[in-house]
Amino acid sequence: MASPKSRNKKKPSSGGGGGGLFTFLLLAAPASIFAMPTALLVAVGMIPSLVAYIVDRDPDKTAAMTVAPLNICGILPFTMDMWKHQHTMQAATQALADPLTWLVMYGAAAIGWALYFLVPPIVTNFEVMRAEARIETLIGKKKDLVEEWGPETAMTDEALIEKHKASPQATGQAQAASQSRS
Repeated sequence: MASPKSRNKKKPSSGGGGGGLFTFLLLAAPASIFAMPTALLVAVGMIPSLVAYIVDRDPDKTAAMTVAPLNICGILPFTMDMWKHQHTMQAATQALADPLTWLVMYGAAAIGWALYFLVPPIVTNFEVMRAEARIETLIGKKKDLVEEWGPETAMTDEALIEKHKASPQATGQAQAASQSRS
């Protein structure tokens, strides 16, 4: 029989449940009926974000989180234009027939992909350069300490232990310790 404590323990949540998707569908389905032209433009325009979500193997979906906001920025001018002038299916199909619309929507998504692939190596190189500069600073400080306090300050722990074991005073202490144990 399980103890009361083990029965009350909650299982850790996986964090990637379908609750967000269900909520999105619950809100998007009725909205797409009333705003069909916008839904059409968004559905076609957000294809790069959908692809980023599908192909990204990272559990955090960082590719989708990078591509989608820029993709939305590429769609936004055309949806706002439809909202200001004509919010009809004809306006949506007319916008989708214009190559400039495709260039802006998918170009913005391409910028998101470029950021996804280019920023991590740049940040990594910057951090490596920063670490190397820190190492050089520490080496300089170590040299100053050696000049001020002597070469013993620069020894590794292993070298200090070996030096301590080899000294005559340490040998005498070890013999005295072994005699006291017997």
